[in-house]
Amino acid sequence: MGCSGLRLPTWAAAAPPSPSDWDGRRPRRGAPVVRRRCSAPSSTPAPSAAAAPSHLAAGGSPRVGTAEHDWLWDCRGIGGGGRDYAREMEVAVRVVQAACTLCQRVQSSLLLPASASASGSVHSKIDRSPVTVADWGVQAIVSWLLSDCFQDENISIIAEEDDETLSSSDGAALLESVVAAVNGCLIEAPKYGLRFPEKELKAHDILQAIRRCSSIGGPKGRFWVLDPVDGTLGFVRGDQYAVALALIEDGEVVLGVLGCPNYPMKKEWLNYHQRYYRLMSKVSPPTSGSWHKGCVMYAHRGCGQAWMQPLVHDFGKLDWRNSREVRVSTVSDPISATFCEPVEKANTSHSFTAGLAHSVGLRKQPLRVYSMVKYAAIARGDVEIFMKFARAGYKEKIWDHAAGVVIIREAGGVITDAGGRPLDFSRGVFLEGLDRGIIACSGPLLHHRIVGAVDASWNSSTL
Repeated sequence: MGCSGLRLPTWAAAAPPSPSDWDGRRPRRGAPVVRRRCSAPSSTPAPSAAAAPSHLAAGGSPRVGTAEHDWLWDCRGIGGGGRDYAREMEVAVRVVQAACTLCQRVQSSLLLPASASASGSVHSKIDRSPVTVADWGVQAIVSWLLSDCFQDENISIIAEEDDETLSSSDGAALLESVVAAVNGCLIEAPKYGLRFPEKELKAHDILQAIRRCSSIGGPKGRFWVLDPVDGTLGFVRGDQYAVALALIEDGEVVLGVLGCPNYPMKKEWLNYHQRYYRLMSKVSPPTSGSWHKGCVMYAHRGCGQAWMQPLVHDFGKLDWRNSREVRVSTVSDPISATFCEPVEKANTSHSFTAGLAHSVGLRKQPLRVYSMVKYAAIARGDVEIFMKFARAGYKEKIWDHAAGVVIIREAGGVITDAGGRPLDFSRGVFLEGLDRGIIACSGPLLHHRIVGAVDASWNSSTL
């Protein structure tokens, strides 16, 4: 039945929200627009408690018998002749919004005194990187929602996590926590314009949803790419992280959505650890309904625009009219530019990037940020440069970059490998053939200077 309205399940106590006010003005191409079937918004009845908010039918038109209005993504690429991804874009944004809510709840519980150690909510993978209830929970909820919304289609998903730990004899309690987190989020699905499940998901439903994310990618076909919690180390430390979802078609990223729940709206706050940010927020709390932190960014290839909207979890409702266009910085002088890099030393060389920064004239201290929030910072114009040069043997995964790449490009930025070539998402789960590292910049002038500096200094590096 796709994402159309259903009767509320008996296990869900929350009633669906009333629709927001509607505005028929048509914004610029690429912006969310409203299509209406009646001329008088005031005469549109609110949906009853027996119907969840409407969703899209194939082609983006409202389903018969659902609410009178649907907000749609309106961009078919440059010249208007490209494929219409309105349906996929809207579903992806709504799903990431829901996933961010799950993450925020889990992170809040982790930051309670002794919470992480007492509950066993943080685990280690084979490579010693952390994994949490949120990683599995987001993968399950995104997998379930995408499959539900595109029920008549063959959904293929690549994602970071597997179910091995949850399925083990020692994983029963952990699996129970994941099930509770997912169901607690799905209860509120109508708030995001998504469908309730008919009944509570059980452990086998969660495991099945996680296992469904087993695509291997490649040069042909369509598949979704998900990093459920990008920057889990930042997540468990109460700092920056991202939920990253992208759609790849025939080896090209066609749309990307980045949920950044802790990304402050004032760029100055990126310099502070989130613990300090939360402390200051308590001293001087934001006004109710204000957009002070947290956002979801999204873009579609060929639009030439990228967009940002506040989190539903913080702002109270998903209203497409709250979206803002984001653009990269206009700074092209290295002296005035800010560059960012990963926090972890394990998969990048801070010493090499420091040398590069000095050689091209960058004078500001680097901003070290967890996760794909770095890509969001470039797209929003808060920083100008991102550089990452992994040590020998490290292979970049496509889920760590796909969503951010298309957002930066559509916001006006440039991102390539260190040889100036586009990143290749057509060769499976890894970015095969990557030349030395990744360079993202707000414009071609800075990018050209950094690529040249890499060529000049690479042979003397220890990478």
